[in-house]
Amino acid sequence: MISYKKAMKKDIPLLIEYKLQTIIPYLKTNEEKLKVIAYVNEFIRNNFNKFIIIHYFFKKVGSFLILDNELDTLYIIEKYRNKGIGSKILKKEKIDKIKVKKENEKAIQFYDKNGFSKKEVKEDYIILRKD
Repeated sequence: MISYKKAMKKDIPLLIEYKLQTIIPYLKTNEEKLKVIAYVNEFIRNNFNKFIIIHYFFKKVGSFLILDNELDTLYIIEKYRNKGIGSKILKKEKIDKIKVKKENEKAIQFYDKNGFSKKEVKEDYIILRKD
């Protein structure tokens, strides 16, 4: 059973951890990592109330953020992936655009499987849109 709840101030550390998990693996230098950590901390603190916490049988298993019909963040703890959670979110929510790091092949395949395809290639991102 999947349910959603709006994030609260007490969820800030969890949201920071989730957001960093979606970015850090693709950074090459410590300098990049430090900049991103600072950015994510500020971004989450200013926007925590726009995030949605994903619950799977009452356990917090991830979060997502949609801004202006663009999926900014979708993170599900690895142990809970491949259970249809992300696919249900993509089907239920109004999402027109997703920006994904070029190197994130798993995410690109996942979004492709859910009806999104490459529309634009930027320097280090791919823009996906609903078919």
